[in-house]
Amino acid sequence: MIGIIDIGGGLRGIYTSGIYDYLIDNGINIEYCLGVSSGSANLVTYVAGQRGRTKRFYSEYSFEKDYFGVGCYLKKGMLINLDYIYSEITNSTGKDPLDYEAIKNSSKSFNTLSTEAHTCTPHYFTKADLAQDDYTLLKACCAMPVACSKPIKFNGGKYYDGGLSDPIPYKKAFADGCDKLIVCITLPIEYRKTPMPAWLAKILLFRYPKVRDSIITMHNTYNNGIEELIELEKQGKVLIVYPRECFGVNTVTRDKEGMEKLYQLGYEDGKKIEEFIEKNKAEA
Repeated sequence: MIGIIDIGGGLRGIYTSGIYDYLIDNGINIEYCLGVSSGSANLVTYVAGQRGRTKRFYSEYSFEKDYFGVGCYLKKGMLINLDYIYSEITNSTGKDPLDYEAIKNSSKSFNTLSTEAHTCTPHYFTKADLAQDDYTLLKACCAMPVACSKPIKFNGGKYYDGGLSDPIPYKKAFADGCDKLIVCITLPIEYRKTPMPAWLAKILLFRYPKVRDSIITMHNTYNNGIEELIELEKQGKVLIVYPRECFGVNTVTRDKEGMEKLYQLGYEDGKKIEEFIEKNKAEA
C-alpha cells in the first residue's frame, strides 16, 4: 500500500493544495492519508474530493481580519482563529463547507494526530473522530503553542499541534501497513530549522513543561526526521515532495503573488507523485 503524509507548514500549505488539485484532476487516489498540523486540513479536503477548496483558504480567506492577526489573539486567544476556519467557514452553513458525507463514504482513510498537552505524547485519530459540523479534531491538530493561548479540548483531553510530538510520522504510516510513502513537506529539502529561544518557551508554556521542552528541541526532531527520510528515499521506500523555493511565503506571510507561484509549483510537482505511483505499480 502506498500512503501519503502531509506535515503542514502554515500558509506554505498552499504548495500541497496544488498537489492535491493535481491528484484530483487526474483521478489519482491514494488510499492511506496521514496529515500533521495544517496538513491534516489539506488532506481531509483531498479525501473529500473538493478541488480548489484548500487553495481558497490560503489565497482568499487568510486575508480576512477574522482569520489571522493580533485582533484574533485578543478576541479568541488564537493568533490564527481556528474557530473561524474550522467552524464558521467549514460547517455545513459556512461559506465553504467541508463535504462530510464524501469523507465518511470515501474509500480513502484519513488519519491525523494531536499532542496531549500534559504528556506531550502523540494521539492518533481517524475520520471516525470527525462529525458533521464538529471539526474540533482539526483545531486540535493545528493548535500551535504560543500562537494559541491554551490547548484545544477534545474527547476529554487537551491537545496541541501534532507536529510537537511526531512531526514526520512515517513510522506510524509503515506500522499501519504502508510499504511505500509519499511525504509532502513545504520547505526546500536542504532547509534545516533553528531553535526557538528557550526563554520564550519557558515564559509562555509554564503550565505545560513537557510541551515547553518539546518546543525547545523540536528543530532537532524535524531536522533528524528529514535526514531519515532522505535515507529512506535512497532505499526507494519514500518519495519526498518539496518546493524548490517558497517565493517569500512562510508560516504566516500573506503574499498573493508568492502564494500563487507556490500553488502552481505544487500542481506541477503532483506529476512526480503520479510517476512514483506508476513506477511502483509496474514493479509490483
